[in-house]
Amino acid sequence: MSRNVRVKRLLALAAGTAGAVAMVVAPSTAQADTVHTTAVVTKNVTFSCAYPLIGNRDVPATVTATFPNSVAVGSPINTTNFSVAVSLDALTLQALTLIGSATVEGTTTAGVELDINGTELGVTLPGLNIPVTNVTGPAPVALNINGQVPSLTVKAPGQVDIAIGSTFSGKITPKRADGTLTGLGTFDLNCSMLPGQDPALVSIPVV
Repeated sequence: MSRNVRVKRLLALAAGTAGAVAMVVAPSTAQADTVHTTAVVTKNVTFSCAYPLIGNRDVPATVTATFPNSVAVGSPINTTNFSVAVSLDALTLQALTLIGSATVEGTTTAGVELDINGTELGVTLPGLNIPVTNVTGPAPVALNINGQVPSLTVKAPGQVDIAIGSTFSGKITPKRADGTLTGLGTFDLNCSMLPGQDPALVSIPVV
């Protein structure tokens, strides 16, 4: 295979990437006529996020997604039921209250790490949604990030390892109870995974 063809294939793989974060699902043995089942993966990790006004805060996150246990060569790897619950602590909620915020909403972009048959790729999963969330209740408050995850198709047998990237970023919009913007407007939120955590999400045999 020429280098150009290989590069094009890798780029095509990267464009269809999924998800975030760490727990290995054991590969299943599959024959050509086997029905490929799915499994739910849940992982807890912690990021450090840089907020306006209060600086860096540790932010726990729980990632949940459904992956196939294995796929046939040329069949799509579909990730479904993807969500990330990000927990806001009491100090963060206090800061939001001080600027008059009753709700927050926004979008995020997450990094994803792939290893496709030994070739490592770093890709980006854009366009994840933070729906309108009430932040006037007691801590902790969960922001439930969700979004569609594109499929990934591998054209050769082997294995695909998926892991969360080391960073994610968001655009967060606090709003008053009447729906108007606070004085903070929309702000950028940049987060990095704290060291010493296992970022592996899932290993999927391609047979």
